[in-house]
Amino acid sequence: MKIKSRGITKQKRRILLLALYLLKHYGVQRPHKQQVLDFVRQRGLMHIPPKDERFREAGEEAWKHDLSWQRNALRSDGLLGGQERGIWDITPAGERDVEAWAQRIKQMAERKPEWAADFETHSNPDAEHDDEFHYEFYITEAAVRWGLKISEGITK
Repeated sequence: MKIKSRGITKQKRRILLLALYLLKHYGVQRPHKQQVLDFVRQRGLMHIPPKDERFREAGEEAWKHDLSWQRNALRSDGLLGGQERGIWDITPAGERDVEAWAQRIKQMAERKPEWAADFETHSNPDAEHDDEFHYEFYITEAAVRWGLKISEGITK
């Protein structure tokens, strides 16, 4: 039986929160939008399928545009702050959310060690798995590995 992911939207929110959490711990308190998006790509936090590399009418790649919309939703949820245009910052509530997610990652990895070790297979949208933490498509092994590090208090 194929377990569906908790949704592409939720994954993109998770990726954005993770990037902002890491940037803050690298000393970047209020990063610019482009800095966050570059960090996501450079650190491999998100699988970007070819269809999301295409440019939208607004002149921005689809994946960047989608993460920008997630920023607005996360701000409404109190996980991101800042009203200043182009500046993205994580709130204390957002940091706690990332840390809670990291603990869930750790628990899953402890329960099923092969889950973390073989996450590349889990990332395959056509694969079948029987665990409740199965993600499809956007969350990468690098993001999961960061979750494990964060759960151990390591952020660099």
